[in-house]
Amino acid sequence: MTSSTQPSHGSGSTARRSAEERREQLIDAAVEVIADDGLTRATTRAITDRAGLALGAFHYVFDSKDELLEAVMQRVVRKIDATLGAHAEQVEPTSGRTSGRTSDGSEGVVEVLARFLRGAWAYFQSSRALQLAQFELTLHALREPDKHHLAVQQYDLLVGTLSEMLGAFTDELDAATSDELARYVVATIDGLLLQWLVDRDADAASRRLSRYVATLPAIVAAHTAR
Repeated sequence: MTSSTQPSHGSGSTARRSAEERREQLIDAAVEVIADDGLTRATTRAITDRAGLALGAFHYVFDSKDELLEAVMQRVVRKIDATLGAHAEQVEPTSGRTSGRTSDGSEGVVEVLARFLRGAWAYFQSSRALQLAQFELTLHALREPDKHHLAVQQYDLLVGTLSEMLGAFTDELDAATSDELARYVVATIDGLLLQWLVDRDADAASRRLSRYVATLPAIVAAHTAR
């Protein structure tokens, strides 16, 4: 009896692993197709072809294309957020530190934001396909009432990462101000990213970012004005 049951356990484990692998392949392929050809051309056939899988593999893993798109959106947002979170952890003010937090007011906030933005921008430029896919999926979520929450969730996640970073490094901002400043920064990044995706001019994008960083003292002061 023992020998007869062991193969079926191994077979089940292999089947589960195979399904997970196919799921990841299809999500990866969907990101590429959406970035290259747009969401309207991201058919199940196009996605399975890009993944090198038979069409039947799609229905083995996902119940519908909508389920796949939701998984893709979650993957894209988690990946971007994880990378930004890693950059946030690396940001360290060079002055005014007291017990792990900066005590030099708005100057510390400006320094933290400037260092974060330069590091994050390098990542954005190295992940063009991911950024394109995110814009496509965000618009899709906004057009579909039952998916609007996905667009809200992705911005809450990105804003939360930046807001937590600010709160960890300075006593200058309360929670509400950190959130509002983070939303302003994320909105500006969206604009810079979209323009770069359109003109594909890395030098111009770098100049725009530098100009934005130069305005950070005024932006932070406007958000911290009492």
